[in-house]
Amino acid sequence: MRRLGITATRKIGGAVVRNRARRRIRELARSREALLEGWGGEIVVNVRRACAEVAWNALAEDFERCVKRARTAPRPPVS
Repeated sequence: MRRLGITATRKIGGAVVRNRARRRIRELARSREALLEGWGGEIVVNVRRACAEVAWNALAEDFERCVKRARTAPRPPVS
């Protein structure tokens, strides 16, 4: 798996809510490994408040859309 960073600030909620949101993102990345195949970079996800509460299918669709968009975005040159 690629390197995955997940940020969740206290604005999102208490520790239980933040950890639930992180677990959901980790599982999405694990279950969508084929989508991330060939990815040479790192992925950083900034968790939003609704991430812990939104339906799984909606979260999965949003994650896939964001990954596909990031794959097509131009990358800065490696120095």
